[in-house]
Amino acid sequence: MRFRRWHVAALAMAVWLPVSPLAAQVERLPPVMPPSELEPAWVEDGPVFEPAVVLPAPEPPVNPDRPLDARDGFFQKLIFDTTWITPFGDDSLEVISLELRTVLALPVPSRQWPLVLKPGFGVHFFDGLDAPDLPSQVYDSYLQLRWFRRLSPQWLIDLSVTPGVYSDFDQSSDDALRITGHAVAMYTWSPALKLVGGVAYLNREDYRILPAAGLIWTPTEDVKLELLFPKPELAWRLRAIGPPTDAVEDWIYLAAEFGGGRWAVTRASGAEDVLFYSDVRILLGLEHKQIRGIDSRLEIGYVFAREIEYERQYREYDLSDGILLRAGFTY
Repeated sequence: MRFRRWHVAALAMAVWLPVSPLAAQVERLPPVMPPSELEPAWVEDGPVFEPAVVLPAPEPPVNPDRPLDARDGFFQKLIFDTTWITPFGDDSLEVISLELRTVLALPVPSRQWPLVLKPGFGVHFFDGLDAPDLPSQVYDSYLQLRWFRRLSPQWLIDLSVTPGVYSDFDQSSDDALRITGHAVAMYTWSPALKLVGGVAYLNREDYRILPAAGLIWTPTEDVKLELLFPKPELAWRLRAIGPPTDAVEDWIYLAAEFGGGRWAVTRASGAEDVLFYSDVRILLGLEHKQIRGIDSRLEIGYVFAREIEYERQYREYDLSDGILLRAGFTY
C-alpha cells in the first residue's frame, strides 16, 4: 500500500500536536562552557565574567593521636645526646656517654597506627675508678619496636620490645644479648587528665621489672605534670610563638630517672663476666622546641646511689655522688 501525501501530513500532525504543549514547558539552558571560554556579560561599566563555582577540597581526617611534629614519610626524627657525670671525689668513677637514635615509622598495620622503629647506638667511657678489670668503654646497640593503638575514645595502649647487644665488643656470649620492653595502657579521664598503668621490663640485675604507673595532668597549656614511675617530670612553658602547627616554644622542667646499664665484658684474666652500673638522677632542664625544626636541650643534675657490680665476682663498688651535665638535639 502506498502512502499518499496527505497520509504523511496527517501522521506529522498526530505526532506534533501531543508533543508541542510539553515542549513549550521545557526551559532551554545554554551549554556549559569551561571557565576559559566564558562569554563576557556587558553592563554599563564594562564586561563582567561569570566566575566558575569551585568546590573546596575535602579536609583530610584529623588524627588526634598524631604528634604535631610527625613527618609524612618513613623518617621521623634524629636524636643525639651527650652526658657527662663527674664525681665529687677524685677517686671515683667518671662517665661520658654518647648516644645516637633514629625514629622511623612503617604503615603497619595502617598509616593511622604505624609501627615505630627506633634503632640506636651508644658508647660509654669509664675513667677514674681504681677497680679491677673495668673496661675503658662499653657499647649499646639496639632496635626498639613500638606500637600505639587507640581502642576507644578513652583507652590507648602502648607496647614495645627492644632487643639489643650490650658489651665491650670484645666477647660475643649470650650475656651480651638483652631484651627489654613495656606494656602500658592510658585512660583519658578528661581532656586535662590521663591515667597510666602498666609494667616496664628492664631485664637488669638490680631492677628487672618496674611498675609503669601514674598520671599525666595538663591543667593549662603552659603546665604539664607527668607523675609517672619510673620517670616523673614537671614542666612549665616559658614562651610560645606562632600557631600550634608551626610553633616555637621554650620549656623548663624538673625530672628524675634511673641511670646505668648492663654489659657483657672480658676480664683481664680472659674470663667472661657481666658488668652492672646504676645510679639515680634528679635533673633540671631547659628545652627549646621548634615544630619542623631542630629541638635542643640542656640539663644539669645531681647523681647519687651510684654503684658498679660484677655478676660472677659478687662484689659491689659504691661510688661517690656526682654532677650530671647533658646536652642534646632532635631533628
